[in-house]
Amino acid sequence: MRLKALLIGLLLCVTAGAAVEDSGTHVRYYGTGANDNDVLFTTGDISRYDACTIMSTDGAVDVFVSLDGTNYATSALSLQDMGATATDPVLVTAADRVYGFVVKARRIRVLQNGATAASASMLCWKL
Repeated sequence: MRLKALLIGLLLCVTAGAAVEDSGTHVRYYGTGANDNDVLFTTGDISRYDACTIMSTDGAVDVFVSLDGTNYATSALSLQDMGATATDPVLVTAADRVYGFVVKARRIRVLQNGATAASASMLCWKL
């Protein structure tokens, strides 16, 4: 019963049009946008997780974090391009590339970057 209440709470925290799958050991969020700065998804409380990977399958996205669950950073989070040969941080994803980040945050919000419609999926887990 407690797990059911937790899952319902997580679903209510996700942006309309987005979805969440919580396995207990990891959580996956995904969603789509059509216009610049559309919110693809906003997570529920993810403070129990330590690291995430994200991939936009269409378009480009920005990742913003909130430490208190209400206020979000004014600039996008720096991501590590998991397929690059350089270690330069990335602020905006490119379609079909995998990015990773280690962060302790309360919530994460993913926004479409640019006019091209975007779809993204993010997987978070505890290290």
